[in-house]
Amino acid sequence: MAQKSAYELKGTPQLIIADGAGTLFDPKSIVPAYAFERTFLEEGIDTDIPTICLYMGMEKIKHIELLLKKSAVLEQFKEKYERTPDKEDIDRFYSIFQNQLYPSAEETEEIEGVKEAAYRLKDAGIPLIMTTGYDRKMVDKTRKKLPWLDEVLTASFTSSDVEQGRPAPDMICLAMNEAGIETPAYAVKVGDTKVDVEASDNASMPGIIVLSGSIETRDDAEKTNAEIGREHLILPSFIDVVNYTIDGTLPDKIKKLNN
Repeated sequence: MAQKSAYELKGTPQLIIADGAGTLFDPKSIVPAYAFERTFLEEGIDTDIPTICLYMGMEKIKHIELLLKKSAVLEQFKEKYERTPDKEDIDRFYSIFQNQLYPSAEETEEIEGVKEAAYRLKDAGIPLIMTTGYDRKMVDKTRKKLPWLDEVLTASFTSSDVEQGRPAPDMICLAMNEAGIETPAYAVKVGDTKVDVEASDNASMPGIIVLSGSIETRDDAEKTNAEIGREHLILPSFIDVVNYTIDGTLPDKIKKLNN
């Protein structure tokens, strides 16, 4: 079955909406991935990074719920507790995860060149808004570690700011409202996970996959497009998004996906 066309970008974007970990900072989304791994190990359950990354980008409590449904994880849980997980278990795992995640904000590293690219975007007068599966507390801790985020971001929205996290378009809608953008075709959504571009699709906005986070190879990005059933531009990093935005070629690169 043929994939659906990429959503059109009408001219230079008037707003760029970008994910946090794996896109603007934290190469390969190491910080949340290892926090999930340590959470399950604390409960005596083995999981692996590829499985964890299947749901990266989602609201973290939903991420835990989905991991507990994976057959290998579920079987270990049932062997230990002689029952299936319930809401109290999900809440307990989430509490452990928060205790693992918040201190690890200090381990957050920059993605080389992204800070400079974000300043170039600011100098060009194009708003940058971050949307993230982190909660507000983790965002604040990350901003403390990377203070330049406060200088380049117009705003940030988290899963705890909306009724539904990704892949729902709620955070994108908040970002558009913040920037005064009424039409999705005048903005782009950039991210390193499947749910990032699913959210852009649900907002009828052009989506861009970058290979700096959970999705690391072009092959994996193309598989993601095939699974979703829609074309999305694939670029090495957020730096390329900024370069093509400033030189005016980004709309044509998205348009060529449909040729």
